[in-house]
Amino acid sequence: MPVNIEASDVTAVWRPLSPAEETIVPGLSTQAWIRLVSASPDLQANLDKDDVTEDAVKSAMTSMIVRVLKNPDSVRQLSKSYDDWSKSQTLDSSVSTGELYVNEHELALITPTPVVYESGAYSVSLWG
Repeated sequence: MPVNIEASDVTAVWRPLSPAEETIVPGLSTQAWIRLVSASPDLQANLDKDDVTEDAVKSAMTSMIVRVLKNPDSVRQLSKSYDDWSKSQTLDSSVSTGELYVNEHELALITPTPVVYESGAYSVSLWG
């Protein structure tokens, strides 16, 4: 069963959302889940076995959604001017894409910790 993100989940870690932003969160949530499962095909099985927590998945999905909401038009540089005043700002590349994607930190959140068995007498570890 997919994990869902609600507007309140985004508000809890970022800021209050506008009514327009609230309406797109469910769609972004569905798309974020699809991208997470694509990046980690065993995600649902890992959730079912409690190898990955639902909170970790929600954290990854919320980060993905906030990234889109911060820059929905994929603006890379902002310029403002008024009379003789002007200001120019270049956005961080992780925000400037405005794209819904799984980054390496989010993938690490949803990747279970590998089980390492302690070696015993007369055993050879392949990991060194």
